[in-house]
Amino acid sequence: MLLAVLPALLLAGMRSWGQATPNRVPDLAQRLGCFACHSLKGRGGKLAAPLDGVGGRLSAKELGKALTHPRQLHPAARMPSYAYLPPAEQKMLLKFLESLK
Repeated sequence: MLLAVLPALLLAGMRSWGQATPNRVPDLAQRLGCFACHSLKGRGGKLAAPLDGVGGRLSAKELGKALTHPRQLHPAARMPSYAYLPPAEQKMLLKFLESLK
C-alpha cells in the first residue's frame, strides 16, 4: 500500500518544491537581513522605518518599488534592491508586507 502511494507523495512534494508559502516569509526576511534595519512588533533594527503598518501606509505598487528600486522612493535609502530574487519570493515578500496593516 505504501509503495503504491509513495510516487504520488513524491510528485506532490516536487510540485511544491520552491513554491512560496506564507509561513516561509519570516525565514526569507531573516535570510535577506530585513530585520537588521527594520523592526516588526518591537523586534529588530532601528536604522530604517518599522514594518508595522507598512501595508496601510504604502500601496502594493509602492511596496513593490521599495523592494526592487528602493532609492526611487527614498533617494538616501541604504536598502539593497531585491530585484534579483525569483518572482515567487518577490511576490511572497510583497504579500507579507501588504498584510502588515
